[in-house]
This record gives sequence, C-alpha cells and structure tokens, in this order.
Amino acid sequence: MRRFIFLALVMAMVATNVWPQQPPPLVLQGQFADCPERELYIFFQDIPGKGVVDTIRLDAEGRFYLKTHRIARPQKTNIQRNQIQLNDLYVAPGYELTITGNARDFGTLLKTTKITGKGSESNRYGQLLTAERIARNDSSEWYALKEDDFFTYLQREQQLTDSIYQVAFGSDLGDDPYFSCFAEMTRLDNLFLNAYMKFAFTQINRLDADSARRFIARHVDARLLKDINNEACFVSDHYKEWFIPHYLEYLMEQDYRKDSTLRRDPFYSLKKTDAVLKGKIRDYTLFRKMLSRIRYSSDDFSQLNKNREAFRPYLASFGQPYYKETVQDELAQKEQSLYRTQKGQPAPAFTLLSDAGEKYTLSDFKGRVVYLDFWASWCGPCRAEVPAMKRLYEKYRDDERLAIIGIDVKDGKEAWLNALAKDTPLWLQLYDARGEADAAYNVVAIPKYILIDKNGHIADFHAPNPSDTERLIAAIDKLLNE
Repeated sequence: MRRFIFLALVMAMVATNVWPQQPPPLVLQGQFADCPERELYIFFQDIPGKGVVDTIRLDAEGRFYLKTHRIARPQKTNIQRNQIQLNDLYVAPGYELTITGNARDFGTLLKTTKITGKGSESNRYGQLLTAERIARNDSSEWYALKEDDFFTYLQREQQLTDSIYQVAFGSDLGDDPYFSCFAEMTRLDNLFLNAYMKFAFTQINRLDADSARRFIARHVDARLLKDINNEACFVSDHYKEWFIPHYLEYLMEQDYRKDSTLRRDPFYSLKKTDAVLKGKIRDYTLFRKMLSRIRYSSDDFSQLNKNREAFRPYLASFGQPYYKETVQDELAQKEQSLYRTQKGQPAPAFTLLSDAGEKYTLSDFKGRVVYLDFWASWCGPCRAEVPAMKRLYEKYRDDERLAIIGIDVKDGKEAWLNALAKDTPLWLQLYDARGEADAAYNVVAIPKYILIDKNGHIADFHAPNPSDTERLIAAIDKLLNE
C-alpha cells in the first residue's frame, strides 16, 4: 500500500514538476572506449518541451564523470553528439549510473553498452530488449510490409516487449523509488507505439478516408481514443511525439474527405488540435506545431507575420508560461535571422578548417561568387546531389570567379572524412566542428544551398540545388557577369 501511495506521489510530481525540496543530483560515470568525441551531450526536460543540455567530458581514454542538478524528475533521455548516440536511458534524481561501452560508432556502442549502479534496474528493460533484438537480427521494415505481414510483425513485437517487460519490471524493487514510475512509462510507451504504427500504416499505404476509418475501428482500442486527453499518459514520449500527431493527421484526413477546401488552410492543423485536445497535451502539441511552423514555414516576412497572427489566440490560452515565452522568442529570433539573410545583407562570416587542416574564412573569397553547400555524411539527399555537383564543378573548374564550398554540419569528423573518401568531391570541403556556420546561417534543414555575390553579400539564401542545373547555372552566370 505504501508503495502505491509513493508511486502516485511521484507521478503527481512528474506531472506538475513540483518537488518538496531540491532533489539529489544525478551521477553518471564510466568509460566510452574509442570514442571519437571528447564531449557528449545529455538532454533533460523537466518541463516537457523545455530542453536543458549538460555536457559529459571524456578524457583521452574515454573516461567520464558527471554530477548534475539539472534534472528534477524521472525521465527518459539520450546521450549523443554527431553520430555517437546512447538512446532511451532512464535517469532520475539520486541515480548513480556507471555506463561503459565501445563508442567507436553507433552500432558498436549499441552492442557493448553495460549499465550498472543505482538506477540500473530501471534500465534493465532497455538493455534486455536491445540484446534480444541484436540476437534476433530481425531487419524487418514494418513500414514496408503488407497488411497480413504487418500484423504478424506487430504480434511478434508485442510478444517480445511483453515478455521482457515481465522480466524487467515483474518484481517490485524496494530500494528504487522510481522503479514503478519507469515501469508505467514503459508500459504506456509500448501501448502508444503499437497504436501509432497502426495510424501510420493507413498513411503510408495511402488508404482512402473510408478505408482508414474502418481499419482504425477494427484495430485500435476505442477506449484509447476516448481517453485521449488523459494526463496520466503524458509521461509517455510515444504518446506525445508519435501517437498524438498521427492521430490528428488521421482526423484531418477524415475532415478533408468532407470538405476538400480545408487542405488549403495552412493553419487547419492548429485549429484541429485546439478542437480535439485538452489540457497539457493540447498546449504541448500546439507549442510543438508552432515551433515547427516558425522554423520550417517562415521563409519570408509575410509568412512569419501570418504565423504570428495565427498563433496569438493560442498563446493567450497556454497554461504553461514557458510555451508562450519560447514561441515569442522564436518569432523574434526568426525575424532577426530573416533580416540577416535577406538579399543584399552581408553574408555571415565564418572561420573553418578544411579536410587538409587549412584554415579558411569567408573573406578569403571576397571578389568571387560563392556557392555554399551545407551537408552531412548521414544526409542521403545531400549526398545524392554529389554527381550533379561534380558536373557543376567541372563546368566552372577553370573559372576563378566562382568558389564552390562544401560545409559539413551536425556531423562527426571521422564520418565526414569517410564520406569525402567515398564521394571524392574536388571542391573545397570545410568542417563546422562547433556549429559556427550552422548557427550563423540558421541551417534548420539540409541540404541547404546559398549564393553569395562578389561583394560578400547574400544573393540567394534559397539557391537552387545542383540537380536543378539550368536554374542554378543561370543564377551563377548572372552573378558572375555583374
């Protein structure tokens, strides 16, 4: 009985972010052998949507020790930088985890990670699940399966997660006050992941509205949809990040069937969210959708101002002040970014090293037209442009008036060098180790191409891709002849 009461208290504090006093610190220590990074980042969210980052510093042997007070509630987090990632780690105030593994690359770290110490029992589920997946070597791509095979896959997955859940969480642990909290978080994650995949199936397979409605009615528990705003579900990341967005997409498709003109309303997603969701999940989902629109659908001042006006009534209703303040800050920052990157504005300066270890600054290319290519080794669409970029380079190889510069962002140095060895680009390649150019040019998505004129001013912040050859050559030639 005492255990149940404590769990209820913990879940209430998780939901409200209110603690009787400053919680004890989280301690992480251990060793990531062969790690190419000397700093890794760990992310906390004491308020859902409000990220706090701490830094894990590694010595030459990969040993680390972090004691942090930046976490105030039990949660799931990731440790990562570039292509090194340790995902779905359960952490809480007072946990003292020792983590070891070979971090040569993501796959090796996944296979070799060991977690011990205070709080390790809560992480046993993830460790067992990872080990079993590796042992099974099941490469099924569920999103590509036909209906019968899809449900066979779901059944197999549920049997696997249910059995491991019983092993990991079947027996209560008296010495870990957060064990039951993480057990419930895991149960809800599995529940909502299963439901999300069913909604995603209707969208991936482009089922028409009637077929999708019948599919969902047959295969998704109606009680789950009826209880969509239950705040107890808020501890599940899969509920917030996967299930809710796809459920809303499904509902909107049903609405579009009745009134096709709704597709032309850029803010219908906000309106539908406001109509369907209530309480914390409503505010959180609107907040995330607003940030997405600011970052990805505000390419000019007209779009930005339309977004600002559409957001106004929702901002006024937010129960969490952080959401309102953050959206307003993001709007202001986007406005400043648009000013900085308008045609005719001085192109932001940068100083970066090349793959040969030589230092380059943007001012080195004054008097030349510059075509910037922001990319990363892990970005398929970026590397798909390499053949077209090679043709472009060959066309202008002997023309000193043009400089083509590749800038690798959000990437690991070793992965970048390996990609260069495979793709063999002949134009200048620079590595943005600290995110300097990435931040200066507000590169929210890659590939990203920018043209700079001979005077060092922005000529086109949304320049054509290399594969859009005719438009790009016309734009370059125009600048060369000015």
